[in-house]
Amino acid sequence: MPSPSRATILSMFEKALRTIVLAGVFALPFLVLYVSTSLFFPFITGKNFAFRIIIEIIAGAWFSLALVKTEYRPRRSWLLWAFAAFVLLIGISDIFGVYPEKSFWSNYERMEGWVTLAHLFVYFVVAVSVLNTERLWKYWWHTTLGVSVIVACIGLFQLAGWVPINQGGARVDARIGNATYLGVYMLFHVFMAALFLARAWVERANERTLYVSLYGGIILLNSFVLFFTATRGAILGLLGGFLLSGLILILLAPRSRVAWRVGSVIAAFIILTGAFWAVRDQAWVHRIEPLHRLATILSDGTTFSRFLNWGMALQGFKERPILGWGQENYAAVFDKYYNPAMYAQEQWFDRTHNIIFDWLIAGGILGLLAYFSLYLFALITLWRSGPPARDGSGARSGAFALYERAILTGLFAGYFFYLLFTFDNITSYLLFISLLAYIAARATAGASPPVRPPITPLSLTSLPIVVAVMLVGTGGLVWYVNADALAANRALIQGLMPYAEGASKNLAFFEQALERGHGKQEIREQFAQAAMSVIGAPGVPNDLKQRFVQRAAEELVKQANDAPQHARGAFFLGILLDRAGAYADAKLALEQAHERSPQKQGVLFEFGLNAFARGANDEALQYFKSAYESAPQYAEAFAYYGAALIQTGHEKEAEELLAPLIGTRTAAHQRIAAAYAARGKFDAIIAIWSPYIEKNPTDFDSRLVIVSAYYSKGDRARALQELERMRQEIPGAAAQIDELIRQAQSGAIQ
Repeated sequence: MPSPSRATILSMFEKALRTIVLAGVFALPFLVLYVSTSLFFPFITGKNFAFRIIIEIIAGAWFSLALVKTEYRPRRSWLLWAFAAFVLLIGISDIFGVYPEKSFWSNYERMEGWVTLAHLFVYFVVAVSVLNTERLWKYWWHTTLGVSVIVACIGLFQLAGWVPINQGGARVDARIGNATYLGVYMLFHVFMAALFLARAWVERANERTLYVSLYGGIILLNSFVLFFTATRGAILGLLGGFLLSGLILILLAPRSRVAWRVGSVIAAFIILTGAFWAVRDQAWVHRIEPLHRLATILSDGTTFSRFLNWGMALQGFKERPILGWGQENYAAVFDKYYNPAMYAQEQWFDRTHNIIFDWLIAGGILGLLAYFSLYLFALITLWRSGPPARDGSGARSGAFALYERAILTGLFAGYFFYLLFTFDNITSYLLFISLLAYIAARATAGASPPVRPPITPLSLTSLPIVVAVMLVGTGGLVWYVNADALAANRALIQGLMPYAEGASKNLAFFEQALERGHGKQEIREQFAQAAMSVIGAPGVPNDLKQRFVQRAAEELVKQANDAPQHARGAFFLGILLDRAGAYADAKLALEQAHERSPQKQGVLFEFGLNAFARGANDEALQYFKSAYESAPQYAEAFAYYGAALIQTGHEKEAEELLAPLIGTRTAAHQRIAAAYAARGKFDAIIAIWSPYIEKNPTDFDSRLVIVSAYYSKGDRARALQELERMRQEIPGAAAQIDELIRQAQSGAIQ
């Protein structure tokens, strides 16, 4: 049997490499289903590590092909250059930002940073180069549409109660782990299903029933699941995007039947929107979570916090307007310009929840303009490929038909609207970049390669050598980008688990995680949390406790130094040292945190507790007073300040503070009770709690405060009387109350 010729072998090499690239590209839509339970942040890290590894592998295979054959190189386009400029500008911003290491690598919770941005750009280049026919793109989009059906079915199972909702509550999240991320995932697929439905309607008139059933079913299913994610930005983005698509069709083909049909749908939509707004206060609306969230969009605390965040971000932009702070550094802006009115929200925001401000902070005005250029050149590419048809026939005119332009423009608008209230993740990034690549590839599909390629192709006979070099290079890249980060993540998970050997094994795993050099902020913070648990854990030798706390404190010192404008490291260090009894050192750490975030009440609370521990009562009172005055409506700050007044003997001032709020939960706070109890002022507790209990007779915990006050002041008979009343008025707690009565009668109540 004759041996294969050299040309045959080279052809086999080429086919194998092309198959690797295509297999990797077509594997990407399935990442949404992947959850790695063995990793920290399993819904984020598993998908992102898999994405990076796939991109690195297909990049090596593609580069080998591109070196020897020009047909595997991307056609030049404004969109390609805009994306390259965006990646370059953000890289410069990261280098000159306030925490370059995190800007490059990000953390496990987000897994973004420049390394992900670079991988997305490589994916764009590979997709444009290899998915170079409409047929391949059709297969790719139908693959991801098929996966979206699986994801939607998981969402339906969650609604039915057959599969647990990962984030809790009523908002479905499927395998993504976050309802907001699932919302935008569904938004993309609804629009793309509409695109293929419209194409089938125009180009396959004899098979309309089949395609309407297929694509219409996907649209209905995904829209239904999107609705039950209760993601307001995605729901409104979907509706607004389709409204825009319809208006475009009407404007460009005003006399067509399509225009009349679309106009009727728009009119119905406007009527339904008005009807919903009219009944938004009805009880049945608020029993349905998605409708409730839509009805309260203007009054919801989440919406209020968005505006506060944007105000803080604007302050940060003014400080560093040209190149910004670098990716992953909004937390530093949030700390520095913290608005005390944010007291009821998350205290460590790392995103502005607005794509404009996110890129203003990450890359300054240059970074934001570069990001906008992606939309600009995508839309220019979409619309400039020939004059749109005006007869309503939907016939192609250039690379895209009128209906395609309208639908894809609506998709861009809906997606951007969604991003005005939240941020991207790997699933939405993947779909957005795929859409950009799709538009670029279709627009340049008919273009011929340049007569003189910028890089002269290598000889085809050199392909085996190129493959060998690329194989080594790809392996090294995969190892460098992922090996240590994965190992650190797994070691972190192991450090959080209980072991029969005790805390010494946890300490060893934390040290292993830190040696890898990735995810250090999260590892250090989890290390500190574990150290605080060890401090109060029985059976742990004192020398081990000391080693645990010392190592965790050393790492937090490094964290505070690595991120000199972030307050978290110093703040957590102060808490850890306080718990360990090193109050003087804790004070120094908290001073550093306060310097970096002077308005944050949480830092002031810890300062006050630290001052009490050091015996500096007047100093403690001033910290709590500052926290209270920054936001008098903040119940926790009120309680801390009121308790501090009582503890420091300023009882008259405490009474004046409490008097207007007697009968409310704000005054009837456990901290207030504890402060009065410490001073033996049980009558004051009874006087404050009695009016509240009259209004809230089934509040079990508050009624126990009254019982405890009577018992502590020596009035056991009244304590028993209160318990008997509780048994009658809170029948659901009868067993627990009976046990308390037994303890009170025996004198054993605590």
